[in-house]
Amino acid sequence: MTQTTTIPAVNINTNDAYSSDVFYGSFRTHVNGKSLDVSVSNHIKDVNKTYNFRAAAKCRAGFVNISDFTDTPQGAICNWKKNALVNLQVEVEFESGVKQWHNVYTTKAMRQSFPDMCDMNIWEYVGAKTWADKAFAK
Repeated sequence: MTQTTTIPAVNINTNDAYSSDVFYGSFRTHVNGKSLDVSVSNHIKDVNKTYNFRAAAKCRAGFVNISDFTDTPQGAICNWKKNALVNLQVEVEFESGVKQWHNVYTTKAMRQSFPDMCDMNIWEYVGAKTWADKAFAK
């Protein structure tokens, strides 16, 4: 069996006083010649489980619709047409029984679903070369 070392894309907060699922980590990316730090949260623990999701997505006419649905994380993020998804939230239930909605995908503008904050270098880690590659969809 061959084991390949994978470079982690997310730097996990381990010694930070704020380290938690909300302040889970970050990664550095470059957009239009600027270096940016993007924060990462860890609200989805089991990628095979079905969760309640809430999505804000643009319809063909251009206005935003909000819908609730149940799906796996992969199904929830992959089943959108290009430029449609604006925001995706997951409902998280805590041990105390309290349920809250948390963002799992957001864009900085409502004009498109793949804004300038997406860095192709991140996708190259998983072998994607163009937007049509399966690595972007699954």
